[in-house]
Amino acid sequence: MNATAVPDTHPASPDAGLNGVTLVGVSGGNPLAFLAALGTFRIVSVRFPELHVRMRWETGPGHWFPVLESPADTTQLTRESLLDMLSAELVDDFDRHPANLFVKLGSLDQAGRRAFIRNELDRSPAEAAETLAWITAFTSDAIPSSESTQLQTVRRDYLPNNMKSVIERTERSHLDRTLFRTWDYADALDNQSLHLDPGEDRRHAHQWNKPSGDPNRKSEGGMLGANRLALEAIPLFTSIPENETLRTLGFTGTRSKNTRWTWPLWDVPVDLNSLPSLMARQELQAATVAPADAVRLRHLGIVAAFRTYRILVGKTPNLTPPSRVA
Repeated sequence: MNATAVPDTHPASPDAGLNGVTLVGVSGGNPLAFLAALGTFRIVSVRFPELHVRMRWETGPGHWFPVLESPADTTQLTRESLLDMLSAELVDDFDRHPANLFVKLGSLDQAGRRAFIRNELDRSPAEAAETLAWITAFTSDAIPSSESTQLQTVRRDYLPNNMKSVIERTERSHLDRTLFRTWDYADALDNQSLHLDPGEDRRHAHQWNKPSGDPNRKSEGGMLGANRLALEAIPLFTSIPENETLRTLGFTGTRSKNTRWTWPLWDVPVDLNSLPSLMARQELQAATVAPADAVRLRHLGIVAAFRTYRILVGKTPNLTPPSRVA
């Protein structure tokens, strides 16, 4: 099935002094797509600070689309200029990407991780900022190395090779299909997925072929570009130690039976620095968002919220199909 191109236009911003591009292939109600939007936003914000990019969400046919905006006197944000930026800035060598810290830190005991972090702190703040953001998302020196971010939904022994494949195989066309076309899931899943799309929960009862030997995984079922961009969102999700486990931004619970992730969508433009505070709102974490809390969220610009549960199937974590909770 071919991906369907969707016009990358959106209604004029209330502020005529802005230019923007709508990521019309991205649905805010899908956890992988939400992370892909955030990864795109982070890359452009960090690597091109002169653009002063902000992000908001707007409704479209069937779902919410992210919109990236910048002042009119900066480089024009268009489909092609955004793809140019991402293609130029996304590292395609796993050994040069901060994600390889997962492997390095996973091989160290707590004392070793503490020493590694102290060495990073001795560098200049500008040099250390990127590395420390990845470290505080992945792990902590206060817990065993077996614990990791709650966004990790690939088996620990598979994750390094999966990240390597995602980083080194993604091309511009994969990014285009992710951001600006209807998702066709035409990329292989085998060994190149972060397992963040609920559709990847492929238990025996859900399909014809045995999951461990499904030949379709080698040719279809995934969106490689979405996984590549979602990887870049991980530093936004700080994890903090609690007893001997990690609690990740936006998550509630630590057991396979009670862990859930709730994320917001907002219709007012926000910059990257404001994003963690929106995602950390306490009102989002209640089992049921009370009407009064929904009003408070709306005053902050949060117009919708979605929730998925992180369940364990055998040794593999999965995300359940999300539901709207606000």
